Amino acid sequence: MFESAPDHRRRRLLKAGLAAGAAASLPLLPGCGGTPAEPKPGDAAWHNWSGGQKSNPKAWLNPRDESELIAQMRAAPASMRVTGASHSFSALCKTDDTLFSLDQLSGVVSHDPVTLQATLWAGTRLRDIGEPLWQLGQAFSNQGDVNPQSIGGACGTSTHGTGATLGSFSSMVRGVRLVTAEGEVIEANAEKDADVFHAATTSLGALGIVTQFTLQNRAAYKLQEHEWMENLDSVLGKLDASVRDNRHFEFWCFFEAKGAIVKTLNETDAADTPVPSFELPVDHILDLTSKIADSIPGMDGPMQRFLTAMYSPVQRVGRAYAIFPSPRNSRFNEMEYELPAEKGAECLKEILETVRKSDVRTLFPLEYRYVAADDCWLSPMQGRATAAISVHQHHSVDYRPLFDLVEPIFWKYGGRPHWGKLHTLDARRLAPLYPHWDDYQKVRARLDPKGRMLNEHLKKVLMT
Repeated sequence: MFESAPDHRRRRLLKAGLAAGAAASLPLLPGCGGTPAEPKPGDAAWHNWSGGQKSNPKAWLNPRDESELIAQMRAAPASMRVTGASHSFSALCKTDDTLFSLDQLSGVVSHDPVTLQATLWAGTRLRDIGEPLWQLGQAFSNQGDVNPQSIGGACGTSTHGTGATLGSFSSMVRGVRLVTAEGEVIEANAEKDADVFHAATTSLGALGIVTQFTLQNRAAYKLQEHEWMENLDSVLGKLDASVRDNRHFEFWCFFEAKGAIVKTLNETDAADTPVPSFELPVDHILDLTSKIADSIPGMDGPMQRFLTAMYSPVQRVGRAYAIFPSPRNSRFNEMEYELPAEKGAECLKEILETVRKSDVRTLFPLEYRYVAADDCWLSPMQGRATAAISVHQHHSVDYRPLFDLVEPIFWKYGGRPHWGKLHTLDARRLAPLYPHWDDYQKVRARLDPKGRMLNEHLKKVLMT
């Protein structure tokens, strides 16, 4: 299964070089020149990671501590939003009024070596906290495959990884410290102000600004990653067994290629693998092949088959926080829906068939994952085991034809949209999907009666 001989490597490199040469001869698509710098307080404008959301906040504030945050919130003249890594594809953070960064509210507040709980400042980035938690003997039970996000953003949108027995970041929350729009500080957990707690585990930043999260972690552990290419029909034929037999299981499949990239993660005590001395510039190749697929009619299929043909299997071992993330520098826009787990494969097949019959072109694959049920009021996983399906489009390509085609299929199977990713649902259509919708709305109205934490996007998705 594993191709490691030098001649195979040379052939893959040759193919990569041919793709790069072909793409370089085409006119450069707008914005195809790499990942822009993450926006920071003091910039003239704000944008999200993909560049699809932009705004010009009148004030972009970066409080040094919670006391300064409270004073600034009380003094803010209009609506307020908060941003972390700006990694949401939806317009959650977008505002032309007051925008807060919590970058200076970062790090470990406290920890308990017996319960393995840790209280973290909400501005803490996932990429920065793995080693400090490891030194405390702790680790997150799960996380996704990118790690620039803040703890506040990850919990606020129920960001997740994959694993049928493992929940999202929201499900790990055991307590919150919340500052309301008027500057009141509330500490809540399952026993104290339980309604605020259940609403704040997936808050969307609409209740106020959560400054601290207490998370239930686990003892530090290592993971072995195994990633390979397999025929999609074969993958789907043994789906239940793959999910059952692996701590983490996911796959990516293309619309015009038969192969699927399968990835598993399992706990191990094996020795860490060395960092490879050479790796193909995957993100650059994705940019270039996306350029070809969009610029030349009929080339999306050949480019997808080219990518699967040059794929190399992966095996690596290391600390969990180092194995979970993968580099993601080729920018894209994303739509993701969370479906009842038992309907995931059927929905996937209908999406693939529908797109293949259409004239929509795309290079990026679908991603298919599993997430455990939780009891967080606005979590898309609330009350049900979940299959998560994501579709992507390169940032330089109009995503609407693909997403408009696929989204009604998600609705057909009872899908709930990921709050941080693109969708078109409003409050009228979202409310029936969440058993605790009215409970959340009562808490929101009580904590922010003037709607100071709402932007136009949140008014659409929350206000009936």
